[in-house]
Amino acid sequence: MYITHTMLTTASPERIWKIWTDVTNWKQWDVMLRGALLKGSFQKNVQGVLIPEKGLKAGFTVTSCDPNFSYTVTTRLPLAKIHIHRFLGYHNMKTTFTHEIWVEGPLSWMWWKLIGNNAASRLSQAMKNVKQIAEAEVHATHNNDHSATIHNSLLTIHH
Repeated sequence: MYITHTMLTTASPERIWKIWTDVTNWKQWDVMLRGALLKGSFQKNVQGVLIPEKGLKAGFTVTSCDPNFSYTVTTRLPLAKIHIHRFLGYHNMKTTFTHEIWVEGPLSWMWWKLIGNNAASRLSQAMKNVKQIAEAEVHATHNNDHSATIHNSLLTIHH
């Protein structure tokens, strides 16, 4: 029970990282959230709260963090955990950014039915939103840059 989505962007890795780690503003691009907050600076073992579009608030922990490259946040559910892993890379001198979601635990199948089945289309939109925000900043900074926007993306779903 795993979903991954990768996109290319003209924005810098630092710009994507800034968007990804600005937890208060996750709601600006993550269509599955009404809000989020972090109880400290963005680093390993810091906790936060997710306020989903539907359902109850859920706590999360930053379970890994390699600044300017990758991080994982984990939410505990009854007899399951949801992991969200995001990481940066490069391809043909462009930034790649990847968002993975997986569920593990004895009731992972149930939680996947409740949230995972809908996550694929919503993840795709969230990634497009991150790209749009990041590239708007790039184009605002370089308003004379007429480079083409890259629309390539890869979505993979594993059951």
